Amino acid sequence: MKTGTGPGGHRARMRRRIRTAGAHSLADYELLEVLLFAAVPRRDTKPKAKALLARFGSLEAVLDATPAALRAAGLGPRGVAVLGCPARVAWRLAHPDLRAQVMFTDMAAVLEYCDRLPVHDADGWRVFYLDSVRHVLADEVTATGQPADMCRAVLARALELHAVSLVAVRDMGRQTPPKGGSPAELRFGRMLHTHARLLGLTLHDCVVRGGGTSTSLRAMIVA
Repeated sequence: MKTGTGPGGHRARMRRRIRTAGAHSLADYELLEVLLFAAVPRRDTKPKAKALLARFGSLEAVLDATPAALRAAGLGPRGVAVLGCPARVAWRLAHPDLRAQVMFTDMAAVLEYCDRLPVHDADGWRVFYLDSVRHVLADEVTATGQPADMCRAVLARALELHAVSLVAVRDMGRQTPPKGGSPAELRFGRMLHTHARLLGLTLHDCVVRGGGTSTSLRAMIVA
């Protein structure tokens, strides 16, 4: 039998190699190739895998890169999503999902919980959806966009989860947030507060944190 050529034949050989010899037999760039199969259905992924390793320096650094860094390296949305999965899976294996057991009695508990989480892309807001006794129903990141679109997405998700209240946190990593929040952050916070109240939901706070500091926007968005 003739072995297939082109990306399709190469992928078949890689999958067969994993089945027969195990994934540990693959070089770092080959592991990246296989991961990118899901994001790039038909093209050869070897050049992109090697380019990512050259840019970031190691497989660990590629898989630990932020979405913004991966986008800057030329990956599209599907590639960013795929390469973000291994780190999240590894983190979840080390930290079982205890969200249903977490209760946010106050904002100090929220910030303590955030300290135990990996820093997500600073372009987004992490939204905690809570039930009537402030147990965490879901902890999800909403990408930054137009305030109206973000607000609509968050509130639609809250209704889907039957949430009673919300907390929004933007984590900027080592970057210190502007005092009092940026105009875009304040617009989002005010819009979310106003429309959540119309739906019978409570927005406890919008918090921007980074550089070892945390800024509550609550006083400014409810004024």
